[in-house]
Amino acid sequence: MKRFVITALAAALCVPAVAQNWQDALLFSENNYSGTARGVGMGNALTAVGGDPGAIVFNPAAGAVAGYSQFYISPGLSFSSITAQGTVLSGETTATGYGDKLNTVYAGFKIPAAGFVLNMDTGRRTGLRRTSFGFLVHTTNDFTSRFNAQGVNGTTSYASSLASSADGYSASVLGAEDWFYNGSDPARLPAWVDMTGYRSGMFNGVAGQDGAYIALTEVMDSNGDMRLAAPVYQQYGQQTSGSKRDMLFSFSADYSDKLYVGMNLGITMLNYDLNEYWTERPDNPADFPDIKYSDGRTERFSSLRMKRNYRVRGGGVYLKAGLLWRPVEGLRLGAAFQTPTVMDLTERYGYSGEVRMEGRNPSTASSPEDEWGYRLVSPFRFNAGAAFTLGQFGVVSADYEYAHYGMARFSGRDGYVSDNFTWANQDIRDLLGASHQLRLGAELKPVPALAFRAGYNFTTGAQENELVGNKVSALDSQVKSALNRHAFSLGFGYSGSGSFYLDAAVRVRTAPVDYIIPYFYYVAPDPNQYWNKVDAEDILTPEVKLVSWLPEAIVTLGWRF
Repeated sequence: MKRFVITALAAALCVPAVAQNWQDALLFSENNYSGTARGVGMGNALTAVGGDPGAIVFNPAAGAVAGYSQFYISPGLSFSSITAQGTVLSGETTATGYGDKLNTVYAGFKIPAAGFVLNMDTGRRTGLRRTSFGFLVHTTNDFTSRFNAQGVNGTTSYASSLASSADGYSASVLGAEDWFYNGSDPARLPAWVDMTGYRSGMFNGVAGQDGAYIALTEVMDSNGDMRLAAPVYQQYGQQTSGSKRDMLFSFSADYSDKLYVGMNLGITMLNYDLNEYWTERPDNPADFPDIKYSDGRTERFSSLRMKRNYRVRGGGVYLKAGLLWRPVEGLRLGAAFQTPTVMDLTERYGYSGEVRMEGRNPSTASSPEDEWGYRLVSPFRFNAGAAFTLGQFGVVSADYEYAHYGMARFSGRDGYVSDNFTWANQDIRDLLGASHQLRLGAELKPVPALAFRAGYNFTTGAQENELVGNKVSALDSQVKSALNRHAFSLGFGYSGSGSFYLDAAVRVRTAPVDYIIPYFYYVAPDPNQYWNKVDAEDILTPEVKLVSWLPEAIVTLGWRF
């Protein structure tokens, strides 16, 4: 059961994206803050620190702490290092598929933070001493990731899974139906991936049986049962890219160098891309029999490839208010509250398939690109922090942040209502709960011009329950702890007597171990309603274990004036 929970969480990301689910709500609502190199080096424990423009993301009041204006830009690199391998069943000595152990390293250039802060001094010694205005763009989530899995499978195949999904639909529907048919007849609504697979030739009809299909990787025995013709060599991979960024318009004020208050108008910009592929070829071509077609052709399967492209674009808006208080010299206390973010999102997806047979040109088919728009309201956030300065020699700080992802909600645009929103929102309420984040940071300055930094983050998983059948059950403590994440960071900074300063930081984030199921076989409980299919639980398809490390490196170039 422990493995099933994590598998179900990850595998849902692999199905065709034509509907929203609770995983989408969590993915697009979560914050995994990047930012300035000083902030990252200190673990982004900045709610009560002030001074650095990266602190404004966590506490709008921080903008008025510094007695100067500044401009900055933070280029960086994001990395993912993911090891993928098919899991081994109990009692077995080898994996059921994708058994090769494969590590994939992927890097992407980014600018996680940039902006300016204008500080205006009123000339007063008490009361309102200064105000500041800031315009900042900071990354709140980075989707850089890539993995590949491969290996021999002698039991199931991706092409066979498509054939099982298409069973029941007429060949004329799979081969000629309008992609954008918008009627209510379920017999004319096969999945786009099945239509792409059929039109590219990944599976074909059984002679004399309209609605029955056999994959290129299968043979039929004398009883009419289908099985894998011979072991196939499979590959599956995913690549994600993009980010969630917040554009901030910030205003803050300093009262007597004791109390600082501020407000952010945040505009969220989401850019997410997911590319998937599935490939299969004979592990030993000589083991595959010739395929005889009704028109007299005889061919032999060589390879197939299916690709899926999925994109999400959108934006939203929120407000954030904060304060920072200095009750005694050397101690700062801060807190901030962020309203829910209302985001309008548009997703697009499409498929393309290619089949190669020995002795002829590839057969290809591509779906058009579908588009679907909706609204997501992500939960409010609250964070609080404390910082203690060690004179001119450094600072230590600690932050706590709270977000309850069970409060996220989907809805349609312009009053449009879908049953899917109702189901997805119920799953969000049932399965997701509060996530708690602890951020710790320290900065040591042996000389005024040089600083060394270290930071640590601990974030609890937001999933609290699982669905077993139609019943909601609480996750046990071991599974919940497996969903927790950690981040470790180091950094340094240089600031001479002039206006220029330089900061650098490196950070490594962990991710929960994932279990991905690249494909399922399907069965219709009621043969007369073949469009209502469920996973065939008696057919075990491969499961891939993913172990991930997510490093990043950031440099901040800044000028004070």
